Amino acid sequence: MMDVKKRRKSRLVLKAAVICLLSVFLFAESQHSLPADAAALPVNANASQEARSLLSYLSSISGKQLITGQHDYLESPDELNNKLRTISGSYAGLHGYELGAISNQSAEEMARQRNNVISSAIQWDRKGGIVAMTFHQPLPGTARTWKNVQTKVTQEQFDKYVTPGTQEYNHLIADLDDVAVYLKKLRDANVPVLWRPYHEMNGDWFWWGKKNNFNQLWDIMYDRFVNVHHLNNLIWVWNPNAPNPYSAPYATVFPGLAKVDILAADIYDNDFQDSYYQGLLALSGGKPVAIGENGQMPSAEVLAKQPKWVYIMTFGKLLTEQNSNSDIKTFMNANNTLTLPELVKNREAASK
Repeated sequence: MMDVKKRRKSRLVLKAAVICLLSVFLFAESQHSLPADAAALPVNANASQEARSLLSYLSSISGKQLITGQHDYLESPDELNNKLRTISGSYAGLHGYELGAISNQSAEEMARQRNNVISSAIQWDRKGGIVAMTFHQPLPGTARTWKNVQTKVTQEQFDKYVTPGTQEYNHLIADLDDVAVYLKKLRDANVPVLWRPYHEMNGDWFWWGKKNNFNQLWDIMYDRFVNVHHLNNLIWVWNPNAPNPYSAPYATVFPGLAKVDILAADIYDNDFQDSYYQGLLALSGGKPVAIGENGQMPSAEVLAKQPKWVYIMTFGKLLTEQNSNSDIKTFMNANNTLTLPELVKNREAASK
């Protein structure tokens, strides 16, 4: 989530719509809808059965239901999902976790916190819930701080991180290998994971953002995780920010359908414009689309106009900072949203 979001919206709405339409135009000739069965297949040919089943299920509910979701922080992996249950009466169907260490913690403390996340995620999966993982990665080779997640690097500096043989590249690989240790624990426990790395890459508030060769960074992680670490439990979620006046068009940072399972957008300030939704659908080739992060929960009117979102994830403390208890209850108890108990029943019925 970007913490600079003091947005001047009124005079910039039209500009955002034009930008999103440009994104659609750029890919109109090169992106085509996949057959329904192909759109539900993982891009990793060796994906686990659990990952295959989850992706197939998400594809099957497109246009029918929306899975509720709640993100929690590395230091307290269950706090806000528990709070959501207290307010609404039910847990969210999707639980979002964090693997990025940003509090300048020691390596030992980071390992302890990450192990707590993994333990919670395994328990969540056993309850029938869906696990999503976010990775706010500090600039490789720097201290584990939020400042270093948001540090500015030039295009020339970024190039060194995606060039094999450089010191910067070696730092990147070391970071990836380190976080892979914890994803392997989920793999070995047969837990499928919605993996959403390097999110909001079309904005400039993270070190990986608005780079003209972002795809190289995506490809490095994909190759390392799939072909070296054999993390076949991952479902690859490409998750830009909504293409508002602060963000580039989707198409400028899209790795392509061959390395993306789900397309998601982060939408804040209750800015659920139809152009953001339609632009993502245009790139998706029929693959599932989702709301990767949100502050305010969308209204019933928004969801009626944008029915193909398959899940949504309210980000951290924004649960109560930007939603009243009444709004939370209304959203969680809507006819087309799935809480954890409803998700479990729905998946059981779908498997028969």
